Amino acid sequence: MKTQLTLIALLFFLTACSGQYRNHGYMPMKVDVDALVVGVDTREAIIEEIGAPSIGGVVTDEAIYYVRSRMHHRGYMQPKEIRREVLVLSFGENQILSNVERFGIKQGKLIRLEHRVTQTLGGDRTILQ
Repeated sequence: MKTQLTLIALLFFLTACSGQYRNHGYMPMKVDVDALVVGVDTREAIIEEIGAPSIGGVVTDEAIYYVRSRMHHRGYMQPKEIRREVLVLSFGENQILSNVERFGIKQGKLIRLEHRVTQTLGGDRTILQ
């Protein structure tokens, strides 16, 4: 009986130290984001199609931000963020999608994972050309 209690206590302590992973925020699936057409889709259609951002996301007149992070909680130690993704959908005139960007955090630095933007006609020429 004493051996069984010791074994149970040992298993309890080992599992308590293993840590837990928690996901925060909402990120639309990549397939749904890839289906968005820059220069065609509207803000309302996008929110209806892929959903509104969670509480961690932000909606402004110029853009919608979807934010998702993964935290590792281990015992009494401070939780550690091990992954963060930010999806930015920017809108131009008439609330038409003009830019899709996906960012991540690697070793505490912001990195761009994906970038799609509408190319304007004649934007690379000056009046003299």
